[in-house]
Amino acid sequence: MRNLMLLAALAACASDPPPPPRAPDVQAVDAAPALAALRAGQFTDAARAASVVLAREPRDSQVAAVRAVATYVGAADRLASELEAVIKGADAVHYFDHEEGRAVWTRFLAELEDVDRDLAVAAADPQFVLELCPACWTGHDWNHNGRLDPGDEHLFEIETDLAGSDLPERDARRRPTYRFDAGDIQWARAMIAFQKAGAELVLAYRWSELDKLFLRKSDARGDQRVVIHLIDADRVKHAREDILAGLAFSAAEREAYLAETDDDREWVPSPRQVNHPMPFTVDQALYTHWADLLGDANKLLTSDEGVSLREAAEVIDAHAGRLVPAAYVDIGRMLRDPEDIVIDLGALDQRVPPLERIARELLGHGYAEHMRASPLVGRIRHMLVDAQTSDETLEHKLHYLFWLN
Repeated sequence: MRNLMLLAALAACASDPPPPPRAPDVQAVDAAPALAALRAGQFTDAARAASVVLAREPRDSQVAAVRAVATYVGAADRLASELEAVIKGADAVHYFDHEEGRAVWTRFLAELEDVDRDLAVAAADPQFVLELCPACWTGHDWNHNGRLDPGDEHLFEIETDLAGSDLPERDARRRPTYRFDAGDIQWARAMIAFQKAGAELVLAYRWSELDKLFLRKSDARGDQRVVIHLIDADRVKHAREDILAGLAFSAAEREAYLAETDDDREWVPSPRQVNHPMPFTVDQALYTHWADLLGDANKLLTSDEGVSLREAAEVIDAHAGRLVPAAYVDIGRMLRDPEDIVIDLGALDQRVPPLERIARELLGHGYAEHMRASPLVGRIRHMLVDAQTSDETLEHKLHYLFWLN
């Protein structure tokens, strides 16, 4: 009988409906301190105030986004300052403090995981909205030089209009307030996923042998082979998963923007939206190109296609394309089946270096003699040619592609 009563109680608990969403005015009151701190650029205070609310209301999408932004700024600040300290220490002893550097990257990766968890809460709310003015964060030492200077004050400002004309110094258009929405959360999740992948790759290898590159000038008798040892293959595989997740978030971001029906201070506009402060032209061709690049990247990660070494070299220099082997980079296999990275410094010094052997050692399992060539390289070449004949510079065209992750 006692067991039956227990089962009945558990069943009753399981059938209880989730608590109803709080009224918007109640949410606004709860979010006010955290949001005010974030808008003032007080990131530590914003994260602390948001944590208080989330302890009571873990599904509050706006407060979760506030904590995500504040946590990310703090994590990026610590990464920059701590790596700078490691590098300065390296100047004194002629090699990098790899263990301390590894600890820095480990902390950063853990903080990125925290950020993504909060972004996932925001992503679960299709009505999510957050109004922020990043250019108004002028009281923060963004360049980490120990003082506030014009670089910090103007970092996020919009400097030109769509016509390319400079905006006056005190023009209000320099500091727009964006209305971030559900699509922008997918943008943020893609960015975090790609950064997590980068941190995983850093931690997957022991980079200490790169010290030989610094010692080489003073020690000509040193070993001429640099072997970057793989110490955690699972981290490389995690990096592949993060990249795939980032591509999926980017695809969801693209679809969300195309589905938007509003047009209000867009962070990334669709081809139909015109109310966006960023001075970039957005058209259907850009969105088509975006979809093509996502498709190319996914096929590279699944090894359905590979990067042609010869074609990639020809983008840089036509003559170089004739020198490299007719082989491919299997990026998918490099991430699924990683191994040590070998750099033969002696071979690189030769007048006619053995490029095939160098490529095989450097790429490991990623070296493939036969694959279907990815159109990605051709797309890049087309962009280079197009930039030479267009009024828009390549830099201007690429701005939005990088912005779109």
